[in-house]
Amino acid sequence: MSSIVKHYNRSRRPNGFWGKRALKVMNSKQHEAMPTWALAFVEACGDCRVLDVGCGGGANIARLLEKFPKSIVTGMDVSPLALDKSRDLNYHAVVDGRCFIIGGNAVQMPLAKETFNMVTSFETIYYWPSLLSGANEAFRILKPGGTWVIANELDGLQESDRALERATGIMRVYSINEITQDLAEAGFTDITTHHDEERHFVCVIGHKP
Repeated sequence: MSSIVKHYNRSRRPNGFWGKRALKVMNSKQHEAMPTWALAFVEACGDCRVLDVGCGGGANIARLLEKFPKSIVTGMDVSPLALDKSRDLNYHAVVDGRCFIIGGNAVQMPLAKETFNMVTSFETIYYWPSLLSGANEAFRILKPGGTWVIANELDGLQESDRALERATGIMRVYSINEITQDLAEAGFTDITTHHDEERHFVCVIGHKP
């Protein structure tokens, strides 16, 4: 099994020694380019509540806290190890009440409806049992006028993406069109898409009416 396949398998639900290694990679500079690129397309948010679904090691929580200094950011993940890492990385924001870390999964969130102004999902929809189910949940917990930001390092257009799906047995790599269709079916409107063809980055942003 190649190192890249091992990394994606471990990223699904990090645990144990190799889970710690996977979280370290998630938080490293090699995974900095895509979220930085994607967040450039996100409009300024003042006093907002932001949820990062599949927060991993918490690096994107830190980016959101920096981009939205007046907002409260909640990170959610299914992995207890990821939750601990996210708390450690964002310790001061947690103590200050600007950051909350909770357990939960994307298709059955332990959250009340119309709670958040923005939901972000970086490199996580690959592992959901159903993108449409996750889209319905994101729509449910967003306030009217809220935004969902999906960003991936894989665009679903390469043969290597299909090979990765087959090798891991747990992933689904979506194209921009597939993501857009599920967002629209869940009720999102004013959907905008961005594609860095050279690096294969994708960002899809939908709005709840």
